[in-house]
Amino acid sequence: MTYKSGKFYFCDIFDQAKINNLLFRAIILNETVVDLPILPELSAHLEPDIMYSSISGTAMIEGNPITGDDVKRIAAGEDIESYTQKDKQEIKNLISAYNWLSDIKPSETPFVLTEEIVKELHKIITYDVPHENNIPGQYRNGLVHVGDKAHGGRYTPPKILDDIKNLMKEFIAWINCKEILALDSFIRAALAHYHFCLIHPFWDGNGRTARIIEALFLQTSNIKYVPKEISNYYYRNVDDYYIAFTKSLKIKQDVTPFVEFMLTASVESLKGIKNLIIYFIRKFALRDLYSFQKKHRAITRRQFDLLSLLLDNSIELTLKDLLEKNPFAILYAKVTTQTARRDLKKLTEMGYLKLTKDKKYYLNLHILG
Repeated sequence: MTYKSGKFYFCDIFDQAKINNLLFRAIILNETVVDLPILPELSAHLEPDIMYSSISGTAMIEGNPITGDDVKRIAAGEDIESYTQKDKQEIKNLISAYNWLSDIKPSETPFVLTEEIVKELHKIITYDVPHENNIPGQYRNGLVHVGDKAHGGRYTPPKILDDIKNLMKEFIAWINCKEILALDSFIRAALAHYHFCLIHPFWDGNGRTARIIEALFLQTSNIKYVPKEISNYYYRNVDDYYIAFTKSLKIKQDVTPFVEFMLTASVESLKGIKNLIIYFIRKFALRDLYSFQKKHRAITRRQFDLLSLLLDNSIELTLKDLLEKNPFAILYAKVTTQTARRDLKKLTEMGYLKLTKDKKYYLNLHILG
């Protein structure tokens, strides 16, 4: 019971039939991603690119318009005048928060959350961001409303400081209790995200703080890439994100809708990461295959260069494109149309190229299986 807001439920009840299948898929996908070899070419770009797009995603959920590419520019020290100072400061703060997150290493034991960590995160996230009431790292004492009619209605979280202090104390004790620590990390992270948002302890930055807390639980459990990538899924599916909150809130003692949504986001994020890593592994293997075939004169140097260009550009092309569009036109500038046609035919017969229904050539990425 709270002093002014009635009953508040900390709940770990969910539909096992709905959740277990998703959880199993998330666990298996994570194990697969962890075991995949990461090539230096990919490693140098993957983590930063995920971080920049995720910072944009988590900020855009709250209305910040800065894109992933512009987050990267801000991280490099560029001042982009087309954005407001508030929007840019929010991004700078999130860059600091994600860097803080990146320094936290995986552990064999479940991560123990504290109020000090929550407040420190909030300080980082809302530092120097103008707001009428918000003081970084301090709980609010007043009324706020969350949500809107388009996403299932408005929610009024507990409003007085004594209730928020009490609920945060109970939240920390509950999320670190023996029963919750025994849950899978995906489930525990979802529960932390959901209940923190229900308490909504600060005037500003609650959603961003909740998503970093969720990421913290995932990262310390050696769940790869999802801690940052998942915010992109939330932003791309922002309506479903808010609706999942609302559905769970209305049920009160069943968090299935939100946990199901979070696990779906984890599965889809891991599938995307897995496919990206496998794509780069395929590219690496294909370069090696092309070099082997060139060395043994199964293909000419020009045919090798064509395959390499397609590997780097991933497009469909016609014979006309080969002769007229750069960079392919440069490669075929000194040969006849008939020679270009023979190259396409030969590489198709060898299985390196395939044809679409409208007779466009594209690279066969699966020639090695």
